[in-house]
Amino acid sequence: MQENINNKIKDALNSLDGMGQASAKPFFFTRLEARMQKERNTWEKISSFFARPAIAFACICLVIMINAAVIFSSQNTHTNVTGQNDENATVDEYSQVSSSFYEFVNTKP
Repeated sequence: MQENINNKIKDALNSLDGMGQASAKPFFFTRLEARMQKERNTWEKISSFFARPAIAFACICLVIMINAAVIFSSQNTHTNVTGQNDENATVDEYSQVSSSFYEFVNTKP
């Protein structure tokens, strides 16, 4: 069993014979330098600014705080609105104009 393991180790080490150093494709570094020196447009600048973890976290916290403020403020005003709805209902009931489209004028003499 020990010989089997030693043979596998020798086979693995022998498989590395003849390997060379990896090389990049032609003009790789030229294209890389050109991309790095290319001017960024305004959308790329804005997206890279908001992609920073600290800025993204701050924006998420701001949105959550605004949502919480809206929810809590709407709960306070909701109780006041229900009290006014009862008063407005009586005003709305008296201001309705009742007309019917089924009341025709007698067209025969």
